[in-house]
Amino acid sequence: MQLPLRALTTALLLASALANATPIETEGPWLEDYDEAVKVARAEGKDLFVDFTGSDWCGWCIRLDSEVFEHDEWLDAVRGDYVLVKLDFPRKQEIKDLVPNPERNEELKNKLGVTGFPTIMLLTADGDSFGRTGYKEGGPGPYLKHMAVLREEGMAKLKPVLKLVADYRQAKGDKRLSAWRAVADHLSGAGTKSPGASSCLEIVKSVIADKSKETAGLIPRAIEVLVEIEEVDLALAQLVAEIDPKNEAGTLEAALFVLVNSRITKEQLGAATDLAKGYLDAGKIDNTEHGFYIFLLGAHWSARFLDDLDSAKVFAKHALALDAGEENMRSFLEGIRDQPVEEEEPSEGGGSGK
Repeated sequence: MQLPLRALTTALLLASALANATPIETEGPWLEDYDEAVKVARAEGKDLFVDFTGSDWCGWCIRLDSEVFEHDEWLDAVRGDYVLVKLDFPRKQEIKDLVPNPERNEELKNKLGVTGFPTIMLLTADGDSFGRTGYKEGGPGPYLKHMAVLREEGMAKLKPVLKLVADYRQAKGDKRLSAWRAVADHLSGAGTKSPGASSCLEIVKSVIADKSKETAGLIPRAIEVLVEIEEVDLALAQLVAEIDPKNEAGTLEAALFVLVNSRITKEQLGAATDLAKGYLDAGKIDNTEHGFYIFLLGAHWSARFLDDLDSAKVFAKHALALDAGEENMRSFLEGIRDQPVEEEEPSEGGGSGK
């Protein structure tokens, strides 16, 4: 199959860029420390231009640097309004070692919902997003025009959200509870990638951490919103398991489905699998597809990471009984279900006892 000329040219350019890739130098106009950049932005009354990049592997990132960010035309135009931040996610160890704060970078990537590279975030100094973009061809001029549109449209959308946030922070008593509901309703409809989502998310989560009598009645709504926008971590899923242990409201299933499809560390696999076991034992499945994937990953984790073939077989059996999923997934589960259990070797001196 022949590639179209345009696609072939692009592929060759990317290959050439990657072959000569070196770590991006961030001395000069770019800062590598996000928190330091926030301090500068507040002191200078500027916003943040944050580049999530992969300097040694991402061809589009390298092209964006060479075609736009390295040009004085672009730098001179943006530095009056923005503090420039470059957060690097390299793959080569020698370049990883040069990144000053990789843990913080990872935290920001997850918080802002960055799933691809390059991702460019336009943020206020308070961390509220008003623009998101990536690679655009055309060079400095067209990119500046694109940024201007993002800023105008994003700020127009951000302004009413910041009012919601301000109303909540200034309110007292019952008015504060009503203001919280307004923020939660907005976030539910707008999602985590909308302007101002970071502040709204912080407010919605606050009632769970608060644990006061005044806000206890808001927790079910907070959980509902966080599940809707797919902001479920292990701690939240465990809270849901306490509130809806039998999945009577369907909340446990919904939260677990989000959790098992998110980033879970190896250290969390045991606890996450225990939650899946609780869901299995409850025996109430509202959504067949969700149940299938929860059991599928329970089987995978138990067999591969937790050395618990018995549990893996149980998960596999229940997943297959749901008659869902693609053929390759079902074949994988059948392999776990049919895997023979190794019998323990008798200890020395042992026997039948007869």
